Amino acid sequence: MTEQKEVEDMEKFMNVLMDVKVALAKQTEKLDNVLDMKQKVDAAHDTAKEADARSTRNEKAIKDWNNKMDTKADQDDVERIIKEKDNWQRNLPAWIAVVISIIVFLSNYISIGG
Repeated sequence: MTEQKEVEDMEKFMNVLMDVKVALAKQTEKLDNVLDMKQKVDAAHDTAKEADARSTRNEKAIKDWNNKMDTKADQDDVERIIKEKDNWQRNLPAWIAVVISIIVFLSNYISIGG
């Protein structure tokens, strides 16, 4: 009978061992899934860091661009400059006439005196 008891105990032990083996296999699978997930999370973290760095660079570039645009002439400035140029060109004949008149006046004065 002891031999029968030992066989039963051995069967029980083997069943428990098989249950442990199955449970261990399930845990190993879960651990593999967690490790795969960790790699994905790490990759997502790296992507997020790069996106944040790119966002910071873009913000700086936008600020620089806005600063440059603030120093550029806008449409009102261009229109004002064109008007000033048009006024100068429009008034040029009048100024030439004034200069000629002064030259004539001075030449008459110089000829009379000389």
